Amino acid sequence: MERRRLGGTDLELSVIGLGTWVFGGRWGGADDADSVAACHAALDAGVNWIDTADIYGQHRAERIVGRVLKERRDEVIVATKCGVAWTTEPTFRIWREASADYIRAAVDRNLQALGIDEIDLYQVHWPVKSVPAEETMGAMLELKQAGKIRAIGVSNYDADDLAAAAAAGPLDSFQVGYHLMRHDIEAAELPWCAANGVGVLAYGPLAHGLLTGKMTAQTTFPPTDWRHDSELFADDAFAERVAVVDELARVADGAGRPGGVSELAVAWVLRRPEVVSAIIGARDAAQARANAKLAGRPLSDDESAAIADVLARHPAASRHYGHGEPPDRDE
Repeated sequence: MERRRLGGTDLELSVIGLGTWVFGGRWGGADDADSVAACHAALDAGVNWIDTADIYGQHRAERIVGRVLKERRDEVIVATKCGVAWTTEPTFRIWREASADYIRAAVDRNLQALGIDEIDLYQVHWPVKSVPAEETMGAMLELKQAGKIRAIGVSNYDADDLAAAAAAGPLDSFQVGYHLMRHDIEAAELPWCAANGVGVLAYGPLAHGLLTGKMTAQTTFPPTDWRHDSELFADDAFAERVAVVDELARVADGAGRPGGVSELAVAWVLRRPEVVSAIIGARDAAQARANAKLAGRPLSDDESAAIADVLARHPAASRHYGHGEPPDRDE
């Protein structure tokens, strides 16, 4: 599998990365044995990095990845995140946090859950407006100097937040949601990353399952699945998004892509030189193997033009939507 260098680091990432949000259980449940099998299958298929976070099942996903690392640490570039704090008392609640004290404590919990001594890429999950970038990035640099992390990243920042973070300390990567119907970052964030040598890690390239072509306008999700409350799947444009997927599937078929619309969608994300890797989640080994095959062929000019035509005819499908993002700590 093709590999691309992450920013100014010495990390060479496969263009498909394994996402582990599903391991935490908020996609309608998850089986730990299947999750472990998905990791092994992805590695066997050429994926060389795994992305996780402490909030995914409150370290559940990290502990699962840690089980795999016990056997295959030398084969895996490990990326994890802090930045979403939680409490279970009196009820479960989450919020964004990026203070220096929080980051210093969070990294030790990450390391313990993963069972390793050093994290290859450590990322701040969300910006916190009331915490200066100098404080957040200063803490991250401190962790790097202490040998607890190798590279520094942020996630879900806007262009102004990225500029502030980079001015406050070394910034190697930017993880962000990016897919055929979510491409606002092409206006500001991607050009900023290109100009500043920051590698982009795209999560959700398959639109969290929508771009697999397996959904209909009648598809719904149980309350245990986060998609139940996401505007991407629950607002009045959902039927139009499904129609877009149907049209894109015909483009993929006409281009002879064995992976169908999913393969087309991944090629579209990877067409941007700023994008180092596309993060795709897998519920089991079969999904992991299938996902690893989606990066086999670059997007052609004809495919790019056909995709642009489909999207232009369905503007509502690409309008901004909310994910149920965690509130800022001061909200």
